[in-house]
Amino acid sequence: MDRDKLSKLLLNTYRNAILSWMILLALVLLTFVSFMDGRYTWGVLSAFAICIILLPGSFFKDLSIMPPWYLLMLVALPLVGNAIDYHLFPTSIPHYVSVATIALLAAAEINWFTSVKMDHKFAILFVFITTLAISGLWYLMQWLLDINIGTSFILDGRSQETINTEVMYEFMYATVAGIVAGLIFGWYFGHKGRSTPSGIRFPSKDEQDIPAYTSTRPPEPIRKLLRISQKKQELATRVMQACLLIMTFAGIYLKDTHVVLNAIAALGITFVPNVLTRKYYISLDPSLTLWITLAVFLDALGTLSFYETVARWDNLTHALSASVIAAAGYVIIRAIDIYTDDLYIPPRFMFIFILLFVLAAGVIWEILEFLTDEMVVMFEMKAFLTQHGISDTMRDMLFDLLGALAVAAWGTAYLSDISHRIARRIESFSASRNEK
Repeated sequence: MDRDKLSKLLLNTYRNAILSWMILLALVLLTFVSFMDGRYTWGVLSAFAICIILLPGSFFKDLSIMPPWYLLMLVALPLVGNAIDYHLFPTSIPHYVSVATIALLAAAEINWFTSVKMDHKFAILFVFITTLAISGLWYLMQWLLDINIGTSFILDGRSQETINTEVMYEFMYATVAGIVAGLIFGWYFGHKGRSTPSGIRFPSKDEQDIPAYTSTRPPEPIRKLLRISQKKQELATRVMQACLLIMTFAGIYLKDTHVVLNAIAALGITFVPNVLTRKYYISLDPSLTLWITLAVFLDALGTLSFYETVARWDNLTHALSASVIAAAGYVIIRAIDIYTDDLYIPPRFMFIFILLFVLAAGVIWEILEFLTDEMVVMFEMKAFLTQHGISDTMRDMLFDLLGALAVAAWGTAYLSDISHRIARRIESFSASRNEK
């Protein structure tokens, strides 16, 4: 396992201890100042960073064991800059780099002290996803407080479109920060990771110490819900594919590019299971194919004025689409987990990862919708993806989260079998490449 590279996030040298403790004391002072000034968000973030930084030294009972001081600088600089001058940084990118660094340290500590096993590449992916997810969750929580309690964190009297534009820029800053942080961490593990290992010894992670990851059948209520014959499921899938084909021709006849493109894209996605079966010999259960087809069919159907005329149609399609994205994320990560010994994601951590994955995907989708709207205005085109203010955006993300919760709660057991099939396919493909 590539655990040694993650272990380089801890040092026990005299010089590093002095510099790191100086930065840590500055963070402690900053935390008090933030709370006294009423900037509770930054106070909580600083306090959380302090706990993450101190945890390894507390575990090993050695105060000289600290993360590298230059990584702590990435954490501290935006926080210090925000306390000194709110406008010190022209964008929020440094703030999200700080969040990414904290997430990296947290991921490393999860790897060190729990049954989770991850290499540095997965840790970087986890940091990127977490950075985007936190940005989305942060604004979602503020919006929920505003509409339910009457606070004014986001809904402060400005127009819905103005607030939405500001939040979209924040999402883009988070995306850029996640990419920048990933490049920085990749460089760090590629260069600094080659230094001489320290004398720190982490708890052993022998295979017998890792609990078995069992696969079970779906819960009884889900089995009852899905108790439809295989032929009926396949028939329902074919009917929806035929409807999408009819929608394509109808859109061509009406000269509605929006309907045509959405119908063609949806129809293409419905044939992905067939491609997996014929090209990679990975067969999907008919209910999974029906699930995917239903999600894209309802989304395409919404272009025929259903989004405007049917209440909650948009919410329904977002929840279904999010469940498909969550399922895809689970299947891929679980397959890699099965295939390689360098990764082990237990069910509880997988539950959290699915939620973060879908929230991050939701942030990226909202950015794409926003950029599409901007291009439509710029080039005077007809809208393909549209946003209708901050409440519409936050409601979409809320239903994304609900769809992810459904998959995280029961879908993992139902999807485990397909993950094993993909893992076996990866193994056979790898073996054939090695023979060549």
